[in-house]
Order: sequence, then C-alpha cells, then structure tokens
Amino acid sequence: MIKKVEEKVINFIKEHELVKEGDNLLIALSGGPDSVFALSFFIKYSGKYKCLLHAVHFNHHLRGKESDRDRDFAASLCDKLNVPLTVVDLDVKEYAKKNKLSVEEAARNLRYEKLFELSKKLNAKIVTAHNKNDNTETVLLNLIAGTGLSGISGIPVKRNNIIRPFLVLTKDEILSYLARRNIGFRIDSTNLKNDYRRNYIRNKIIPLFKKINPSVDEAVFRTSKTIENYSGFLEKEIEQIAETFLAVKQNKLSVKTSAIKNVDAALLNDAIRKAVKSIWKVELDYSDLKSISKLTQTGKSIELRNRLCAIKQRGCVTIYKPEETEDIKAYLSPGTSVKIFERTIGITPVDKTEVDYGKTGKVEYISGDNLSENFIVRKWKPGDKFIPLGMKNSKKISDFLTDSKVDPVDRKNQLVLTNGNYIVWVVGLRIDERFKISTNTRKIFKLWMK
Repeated sequence: MIKKVEEKVINFIKEHELVKEGDNLLIALSGGPDSVFALSFFIKYSGKYKCLLHAVHFNHHLRGKESDRDRDFAASLCDKLNVPLTVVDLDVKEYAKKNKLSVEEAARNLRYEKLFELSKKLNAKIVTAHNKNDNTETVLLNLIAGTGLSGISGIPVKRNNIIRPFLVLTKDEILSYLARRNIGFRIDSTNLKNDYRRNYIRNKIIPLFKKINPSVDEAVFRTSKTIENYSGFLEKEIEQIAETFLAVKQNKLSVKTSAIKNVDAALLNDAIRKAVKSIWKVELDYSDLKSISKLTQTGKSIELRNRLCAIKQRGCVTIYKPEETEDIKAYLSPGTSVKIFERTIGITPVDKTEVDYGKTGKVEYISGDNLSENFIVRKWKPGDKFIPLGMKNSKKISDFLTDSKVDPVDRKNQLVLTNGNYIVWVVGLRIDERFKISTNTRKIFKLWMK
C-alpha cells in the first residue's frame, strides 16, 4: 500500500512536470497529516529529485496553547529530519478586522502573502499538501458562491510557482500511509467544528454525497480537471476581453460600458473577477457581478463585498476601494510643504522674474499682498465657493468639479488651499480670480504640487 501511494504521487508529478531535478522546495507545514505526509514524501525521495527542502510553519494564534503546540511539533519534526524551518507569526484577527474579512479568508490571504515572500527569498517552488478531499470542498464552496467556471475547476495542480503534488490522493490514503509508517501528526481541533463554511461542507454535506457515491472525491476531481482543461481555452478569450475592455489606473478598475452590452456575460464576469482578485485580493460572487451589470444610470454607485464600490460613469463602470480618511486639515506657511494623499503641496515666495506658468495646473502663482501667511489645506466640503480664474461670479466647488470632469471617485478627496475665509486654490485645478497677479503685485507666492 505504501509503495502504491508513493507511485501515484511520483506518476502525478511526472505527468504534470511539477518537480525538476535540483528544485528548491518550500513546504507549508501545519503539522497536520497532509503537510506531514508532504514533508515525509520529499524527505524519502529527495535523492530522486535532488531537491533542497525548506519548511515554513504559520502560527495563526487562533487556538491559544494548541497553536503553540503545533508550532513546537513542526519545529521538533524538522529538527529530527534536519530540514530548515521558518516560523511565521500571523495576527489573523487584526488583519480580518482591518480588511473586513472572515477569519478563514484572512488566514488564507496572509499565508499566501508570506509564502510568496519566502519563496522569492529562497528561490523555491511552494508545495502545498492539498488532496482530493480538499478539491471537493473547494468545488462545492465555489459552486455555492457562484464563482463561475474557474471556481468549479477546483484547486489548480500548479499555478505560478505553487505546486500541489498530492491532489491525486484522498485523505484516507494519506492517513493509512502515515499509520503504516507510524508517522505522527497534529489534529486541528477547529476542523471538527462547523463554525466555518468549509468545515460545515466537510463534516455535514459531503458525507451525504458519499451515501449516493462513496467515490465522490474521485468523481469531482475528474470533472473539475476536465473543466480546468476547457478553462485553458477560455482563459485566452478572457485575457483578450480584459485587454480590450478593462483598464487599471491609480488602483481603480474601469470596465467599458460597451463590454457589458456586447460581450458574453460569463466571460466578462470572469475577466472582472480575475482583475479584482489581482488588484485587491477580493473574490467577487455572482450577486456582485450581476449588480455591476445593472449599473446603467451615470453617477449611480453600489457597494460590493469587502468595502469595494462600483460607480457608473460616462462610457464605463469604475470599481474602486474608497480611502478611509479622517477630515484632512494641514497648516502651511510660505516656505513650507505638506504631504497628503501621496501628494506634496507647498508654498514658495518668489520674485516676479521667477514666474513661469506650467500647463498642468500643478504650479500656480498668486498675489500675496492681501493674504496672511497662515494657509490651510483641507478637503472641500458642501457649500464651498470660490471665483474661478477668468470668471466674475462665484461658483460652488461641487459644480466646478463637475464641469472640470473630475472623476467622481476622486471628487470627494479634492483638496483646497484656504487663507482666512477664502479658497485661494482648488489644488491642481484653478486659483481664485481675486488672487491673480497684477502689475501692481508686490508679494508673489508660488503654489505647487507634485
């Protein structure tokens, strides 16, 4: 039985070209049966593959002393097998709270973030110990969430530098193998609870399927891999759609309205879903994508999951994550500058001979004759008015921003420079008519932004 299991893995690795001679392998070691099997297998066959092994253990600090015992077990096992081990402490609860994610999703995101960092440092392929049972759970979770074809194609055998050589095995095969070789492992007590969606599917739903088909994991695996093969063809179509109809700029994703009207909805949804996941590590579900397709009224916006928003604009729908900022208020005086929203704003006293107007609105010159040296930079607010340069009457900032075609997503964070009760400069756009330089101006201030 031991030889049969090992041969299945060896053939699977060969079929999918997962490991090449001389590869560095980074094994995610939780201490559970799957990851212990993974480490044991590559220790046994390190001579065959001539690979260098490194293990990493993540302490999620979610189960108190039990988490610490898992860490100690991983350390002891690696010490016994003479395998280098990196232990990474993760503050999952804080990350979940900050990003408004479930604990399950937060833990996964953090693990992969750290795995990629460490693999880059070690120049190693990442080995995860997912098996056929994990694949079944993933397919069912994605099916319920409506994540589309890519979701029900299951766990990829390889993606980027991640390889999963043990998807060919069931959980029972792994447990039997470890028992026959008398190899110990840890059990995560939370896997026995049904608090998380995956656990509920594992402990409640899949046993019902197995009453109909005891080989459900094998059946789902075959089906998901067939779908994955089709996905390769569709992926090229999706990439073409993304190149033609999607654009990413300043951490915002724009989807052309023409795509929503004319492109196959399923393929467009997959393109949007993939782009959103790449930018924000957020997995949109069917209801999110349906809501985006129904945005037809210019200016109308909706909330998506994980604090993302979508707004209908002229010719496109823009998906973005609003900045969570407190009321901005910074004090400036001539000769100083301040950094706000990744932009630096400053005031510099200059002579008339130094006046050199730019064409971008990022440099302006004003008369300081009737101004104090106490300036304030803040976000504009409803009711704010100024007299735009070249005009005679005052205008609301809100109307000016609309007329200037400032992106609605950026509008709420527009800054103004004030002096006393006056708005001197709508930053980056226009100064007030009352403070333009004249032939009689004695004191000149250069306003700049970069």
